[in-house]
Amino acid sequence: MNPPIRIADILAQIERATLGDDRNLAINEAIEAFGRGVRHPLVLGLVAEGLESQGRHAEALGLLRRVVAATPGDAQAWFRIGRVLLFQGQRDAAREALERGLAMAPSDYRGLIDAGTVCLRLGYLAASTVYFERASGVDPAAAEPISALAVVAGLEGDTGRARTMATRALVLAPDLISAQIALGKADMADGRSDLAATRMTELLMRPNLTDAQRIDAHDLRADSLDALDRPAEAFEDYAARNAVVRRVTTPSLAKLSESQGDRARRLAAWFLAAAPEPWRATAGADAVGAGLTARHVFLVGFPRSGTTLLEKMLASHPSIVTLEEVDALGVAGNALLSDDTALNGLASLTAAQAQPVREAYWRGVGEALGEPIAGRVFVDKMPLHTPALPLVAKLFPNARILFALRDPRDVVFSCFRRRFRMNAAMFEFLTLDGAARYYAAVMGLAAIYREKLPLTIHEVRHEALVADFEGEARRALAFLGAPWDPAVNNFAAQVRGTPRTPSAPQVARGLNADGVGQWRRYLTQLEPVEPMLSRWVERFGYEAG
Repeated sequence: MNPPIRIADILAQIERATLGDDRNLAINEAIEAFGRGVRHPLVLGLVAEGLESQGRHAEALGLLRRVVAATPGDAQAWFRIGRVLLFQGQRDAAREALERGLAMAPSDYRGLIDAGTVCLRLGYLAASTVYFERASGVDPAAAEPISALAVVAGLEGDTGRARTMATRALVLAPDLISAQIALGKADMADGRSDLAATRMTELLMRPNLTDAQRIDAHDLRADSLDALDRPAEAFEDYAARNAVVRRVTTPSLAKLSESQGDRARRLAAWFLAAAPEPWRATAGADAVGAGLTARHVFLVGFPRSGTTLLEKMLASHPSIVTLEEVDALGVAGNALLSDDTALNGLASLTAAQAQPVREAYWRGVGEALGEPIAGRVFVDKMPLHTPALPLVAKLFPNARILFALRDPRDVVFSCFRRRFRMNAAMFEFLTLDGAARYYAAVMGLAAIYREKLPLTIHEVRHEALVADFEGEARRALAFLGAPWDPAVNNFAAQVRGTPRTPSAPQVARGLNADGVGQWRRYLTQLEPVEPMLSRWVERFGYEAG
């Protein structure tokens, strides 16, 4: 029979262990105490630390949430929650947790670094600068925040400052990997792709790179090799980068019951067999939206089809307000697309049933937008809302659809090549085959929708917009009922300093045709997916390869 547990003695022993040099001893003692039923916050926090070291982040997060529930003033627990959430890709939630910790411990160096990193990954460059500068003020001899400021400067297009800050960081810490990456990006921006490629090759030989650093190094070397017109080698690096991303993100995304590609194929099969009559009837007019906006527009298509350029052009118009990459429609209505029963219910949706969904949608728009839309055209830009067009048809029957198109080969290669904030949809892009299958599934679904649903659609081809910007812009504006305004020519100003999508840095440079026909240079690498794309190349009228 075990002797009775004296919790005070156990906690005192663990506390002594935490003060020593062997952190694993403290963790192991906490694990033993946890096994004996001790649930003190100190024990929970150390067990969570052990779980983190084993890559069991979801379990660690659960224990850390129990810690802050018991001791909400534990700043370090909030910081650790933020770090776990950041690792899981939950950036907004990570930022919230880190800011809660900083409200209690505003001078915590690691908390400031992590908060700056989250803001950087969210594209909030001004906020990230503030956090990194505060961290540098806490520890002026630290190289890490200086290196981070170099990265921010590079994203803002200030390559001179980026190079200066990165060099300063390397003086303080000659082996600092983040500073080497910042210098490589400055090399690229200055047109020295050869230097960037060499620097990243040397970096990738180091055995101590973290997954995040390896991803950055492969990504930068791939872009360098692409700029040097070495597409085969560049492709290998894009694939190597994606393999690391896939390995890191698979555990969290493997729990999903349905992939986004499977979802598109399920919806296609259902709508192919569906009778068209129920879909010709709406669930009544959208009175909520009619009282808020002059016209409601959805900008859809597929990622990397030119939606960012189109959205920024529209956002520059004084009579138009846009919402970029916020899934208000999915949050409000995705349950109506979840299975056959839900789809049958959507087909026969009544005005009374539609009302709360519409209210939830517009409430989400209002919370995300932060500016009035009364009397203006409202454009909801989310490329992957294409599978959700039945929601638009039923809930917002007067809405108009801008459908972005681009050569399927450029779209699929760009989805594979560029880095995205990882989620279930972007996970499909980590292999070329996955990207092509997903694209074909969504385009096939869109074709079925156009036959079955009463949608008002205007197509905008990226290549045409680049070749004849004003002509295509005028046609798009006329479709929306907005007059021509020369302010749309200043679209590039809409994205400077806020790179929220992979397209943003390119759009910020102004109108250019650099992305048109990129697939030709990667023709050999695209051969395995050509059969999946040829149908859409032909259907959309693009030149056969």
